[in-house]
Amino acid sequence: MLTSNEQQEFYWENGYLIIENVLSEERLKRIRDAAEQRLLFEGDQSGSEGANHEGLVRRLCNLFSIGRVWEELAVEPIALEAAQLTIGDDCRWQAMNFHDPVPGEAEAHQSIHSDRSFFPKSIGYITVIFTFDDMTIENGATRIVPGSHKGPWPREVLNTEEAYKAIEGEIYAVCRAGSAIFVHGDVWHSGRANSTQSTRRALHLGFSCPNAAPQYEIAGNLTDEIRSRLGDHCKLIPNTLDDFGLEDLPYYYRVAAASVEENFINSVIDGADISKATRDNK
Repeated sequence: MLTSNEQQEFYWENGYLIIENVLSEERLKRIRDAAEQRLLFEGDQSGSEGANHEGLVRRLCNLFSIGRVWEELAVEPIALEAAQLTIGDDCRWQAMNFHDPVPGEAEAHQSIHSDRSFFPKSIGYITVIFTFDDMTIENGATRIVPGSHKGPWPREVLNTEEAYKAIEGEIYAVCRAGSAIFVHGDVWHSGRANSTQSTRRALHLGFSCPNAAPQYEIAGNLTDEIRSRLGDHCKLIPNTLDDFGLEDLPYYYRVAAASVEENFINSVIDGADISKATRDNK
């Protein structure tokens, strides 16, 4: 095990864990360079597969199939240990997104939330955040409410206005670049505004259970060459989105589907054909 008994006890008690010095400086440089190149390549369409934060965040989504640096992070031993610790050996990738809150923004881009609340059918969920820059109070280090994973989900007890306000007992996940942060799927947390003029780049790698649909199509985008490199790690690949019904999709997609035409979901989930599922569940 890469984590000690004390670290695991802290994680189960508090719902989060910070481990520093996971990524070397050489690796961080490769990752930062790859992210900036991809952002330039995707341009205005960057991150379009995922949730929209109205220009407050530079985003890249579904990184499993677009480069070796991301493949390596997807199977980083510390992340796999976190997933197995939380979910068990039957864990699956759920999402892999790059986040960088736009420097100088004063407005918080996320309300307090629990990731598993978007996937109520899933019996387990965890996000592992890899930090590519130092995370400070000023640049928007993730806020977390320790121990909140033992209670209700935020959207069950907070209104929209309350979810953006400070929560009693919250802490900021301040840490150095190259760290890994375990965020339990039920713990209350949120991204914060970056009030500095510097970047705050990070990767959010989500794991869930086989019965929870991924955030977007993953399996269909992985070539035979990538699968060959992944080897035994192919067991982490979730089923294609076509195997799930609308009720299995993330909460925010189901809400959207209830109020707009079904082609909306086809536009936000890359490569997925779920129009039949949408019709079947109307």
